[in-house]
Amino acid sequence: MPLLIAVLIAPVTGVVVYWLSLYAIATLADSWQPVWLGDSSYSQIIVLTSDHSTGHAAELIPVYNAANYAAVRPGSSFLIPVDRKEEIQAQLKADLKLSSLTFDVKPLPDGQEEITLSFMDRTDDSYGSRYRASKDRVQLESYRYASDRGAIGVLLYAMILTVGIHMLVFGVLLVRAIYLWWRRRRAVDVLMART
Repeated sequence: MPLLIAVLIAPVTGVVVYWLSLYAIATLADSWQPVWLGDSSYSQIIVLTSDHSTGHAAELIPVYNAANYAAVRPGSSFLIPVDRKEEIQAQLKADLKLSSLTFDVKPLPDGQEEITLSFMDRTDDSYGSRYRASKDRVQLESYRYASDRGAIGVLLYAMILTVGIHMLVFGVLLVRAIYLWWRRRRAVDVLMART
């Protein structure tokens, strides 16, 4: 009987499980990820370089280039003056032709800064980096990357999860039904043998 009920309500539970898993997986995929989880190679950081005409120019560079960047380019810094935040933000957005760019600078007591950077490029891919910066060093804390291409993977994971949950439930109920049938059959055989 429970197996029959499960079969009858499977279309409804399938829709509910699919949408819940789709929401959960999409939220997880779009959230900030710790550095040790996944591929942080998309992470970008802001660096101020020496520019003779304006004093400093801002650039976005991949985080993996940060290790030797300050040594190769003297006068560059990963620290962002809080009073120049809007100017740097406008310059980066215009120079790189980004759909959007925002960053937040939080000064820390030890002279470092915690910088949270988010931007969207022309292909509507969304990137984010949260890192601690000093004049010549950067330590990535977390990152995020969301793209339209990743949405297909999210849909696929939601479908696989939905099918997996239903197969597990139906498998358990089927094994239970077979066991109950076998137990009844055995009880009938025992009664028949006694008479």
